[in-house]
Amino acid sequence: MRKLITSLFLAILSFSVYAQDDKTYESATYVNDISASEIPRFVELYKKFTNMSMGENRTLTGEWLFRHWYGSGHTFVIYSQYKSMDDYHKDADIANENIKSKIKAIADEKAQEAIMDEWRELMGFWNNHTDEIRVLYTKTENYSAKDVNFDVPFVMSVGRYNSSGSWGDLGKGFFDWSIAPQVDRGEAMSGGVSYHYMGSGPDVEVWQCYNSLVDFAKAVTSNAEASEKEKEGRKAFWSLADGGHEDQIYLHIGHVDMEKGVFDLAGEDR
Repeated sequence: MRKLITSLFLAILSFSVYAQDDKTYESATYVNDISASEIPRFVELYKKFTNMSMGENRTLTGEWLFRHWYGSGHTFVIYSQYKSMDDYHKDADIANENIKSKIKAIADEKAQEAIMDEWRELMGFWNNHTDEIRVLYTKTENYSAKDVNFDVPFVMSVGRYNSSGSWGDLGKGFFDWSIAPQVDRGEAMSGGVSYHYMGSGPDVEVWQCYNSLVDFAKAVTSNAEASEKEKEGRKAFWSLADGGHEDQIYLHIGHVDMEKGVFDLAGEDR
């Protein structure tokens, strides 16, 4: 019941405070219990079948693969973005059909069966996973430095919180306190806020991206003097943060290059 009420609250919020903003629906898939020795194989298969799934009929607008680096929980998280929930619901079937069509086009039966075995192997990694859908307001609460190169193994710090009041006020508080100042000072590459929409998950998720672990460490230990806006944002944020929270640190493994229609491993010419 709580999730139903809060989802309705989010819908009302989107037509008021964020009425003029662009919404992105983000699917987060948390892949669990992959051993360290299996990680390279998962990445290899994920890249291969993501490439096979691509085509002009896909409805996603972006997809990012992160490996869990520090904190409790899953091994990987996959963030996929869509313009609407209708696009989200359509996309899985389209991706699967694209893969099937490319497998059927292989003339050699042994080669075809070998790829089917690899697809089953990849699906096996999904046996213990969880999903959620989140909403991002891309104009007001996503912020990036100019001319950022995201094709690097950057670090992403993620905080997940519930709110005792307005989700939007909590998210804006963190944005004003930490995200915007760090980007403006050149400490972070980008940052943003998302809100729970469907599935299991916290009310508000905040994230900040750094070019390296060294940059992340420098940012969190910075002694830069806070502005009045930062102080007000921090106060507003902590006045609404409810109960315990979760922190994660991820490493960027790769993302879908939407112009080329391929999965691009982080780093030059990968």
